[in-house]
Amino acid sequence: MNTTTPTGESTKRRHNLVLVVCCITAAVLGAGLMYMTGLGRQPANAPSTRDSDNHEEDAEHDGDMAEEPSVVTLQKEKWEAAGIEIAAATTSNLTKNTWVTGKVTLNQDRVAHIYSLVEGRVHEVDVQFGDSVSQGARIAVIDSREVGAAKLALAQSRLDAEFARVNNEWQQKVSANTLELITALSQGTSISTIEKQFGDRPMGDFRAQLLTSFASLQKSRADFERLQPLSETGAVAGRAALAAKTSLEADQATFDATMEQLKFKASQQSLLSSQKLRQAQQSQAVATSQLFILGYDEASLEKLDPERQGESIAHFDIRAPFDGTVLAKNVVIAQRVGTDTEMFQIADLSSVWIEADIYQKDLPRLQQLGETLHFRAPLLTEIDDGHSHEARIFYKGDVLDEQTRTMRLRAVLDNPDRHLKPGMFVEVQLPGETIDDVLVVPVSAVQTGDDRSFVFVHKAGDEFERRDVSFGATSNGMIQISEGLKPGEKVVIEGGFSLKSELMKGQISHGH
Repeated sequence: MNTTTPTGESTKRRHNLVLVVCCITAAVLGAGLMYMTGLGRQPANAPSTRDSDNHEEDAEHDGDMAEEPSVVTLQKEKWEAAGIEIAAATTSNLTKNTWVTGKVTLNQDRVAHIYSLVEGRVHEVDVQFGDSVSQGARIAVIDSREVGAAKLALAQSRLDAEFARVNNEWQQKVSANTLELITALSQGTSISTIEKQFGDRPMGDFRAQLLTSFASLQKSRADFERLQPLSETGAVAGRAALAAKTSLEADQATFDATMEQLKFKASQQSLLSSQKLRQAQQSQAVATSQLFILGYDEASLEKLDPERQGESIAHFDIRAPFDGTVLAKNVVIAQRVGTDTEMFQIADLSSVWIEADIYQKDLPRLQQLGETLHFRAPLLTEIDDGHSHEARIFYKGDVLDEQTRTMRLRAVLDNPDRHLKPGMFVEVQLPGETIDDVLVVPVSAVQTGDDRSFVFVHKAGDEFERRDVSFGATSNGMIQISEGLKPGEKVVIEGGFSLKSELMKGQISHGH
């Protein structure tokens, strides 16, 4: 008797179906595994469509790499224009230098902190921050009562000096003429002759006094000479002759006293006028010197004219002491300034200092430096191609800084194109150990590209070969070549950039 129920049959069919599915799945997985295993065991030289395609692409790519040009041709007539210079690689002793960090600073001998020499109010400001100025150029104007008073005092002293000069010239003439007249009168020269000799010559009051006294003397002498003979004959009383004699003697005494007095007075007035002239000239010199102290020169003071200049006579110009650049501007129009006000700061950037702090352990290296310092500015490689610069050492320090235990090294150099900027970091070269007999070329010979260093070797004629090199120490513009070159090979030491450009053109055209 069959006791299986419909529900039991359904369950059994489901079990059978699952079993079939599992068997099929196992068969599929087994077939796939066998296929994959077969692929893994495929011979290396067995071709496949995919591998064949990739091999052809790689071969084509490798062909491109193999054909990348490493030789550049430059006609010899173009070498000079390209700046091509060739020299043989040589062996030499090379000092392995140590590079320490330094910086570019302002040349403190060429920095001006400009203050006003007078108190006043800013009338004009002629420059702005960063402007370039020339020596003597006006950069500001100050209204100053002190300057105005000094200029007016000079103008007055000039008038006084001119008046004293004219008065002295007149007084000297009067004195000289008076002394000559006294000499002529003492010799008994007649009045008519004296009038001819001294009639148009200045003498002031001296002429009247002398001639009046002389005329009285002449009259008394004439009276005495007329009465004396008559008194002897009795024609006139002797008393009259005696009176005439007495009058003559009195007038003679008066005339002698007058001459002596006027001779002294003329000399005295001459001396006094000379002294007044010297005093006026001294006052003028003092007034002029006061303005010289404020920076004025003779040429500018010659133009002094209070009537024409008016209130501008109180203007005081601030001028640049030398050619430079305005690094600081601290004033504006109408601002009051004094002698303690720093108005501007001007620096000559065509000359800079190189400063480096040398640690105690490196101090012995300073003795090997001599008077020349070599340094480089890594951030300026596009401008100077990484070349080493030279500066003149003027200070090697004597005392270590207590905080940093370093000694300050200073050097100065010209910076006409101003590509060295104050505040810029540089690398300063200190001498180190010396390597004997190494292959060296100038630093300028080494080019870079594609993260590789290379040089151009002159093969023959117009051909140059790019040669990858490895390098070592660098010193004084020379670099050690450790791999890639042999002694005596001719290397392009200048103009390599032109060859590099030509080589890049060839690679670009080959790529196309």
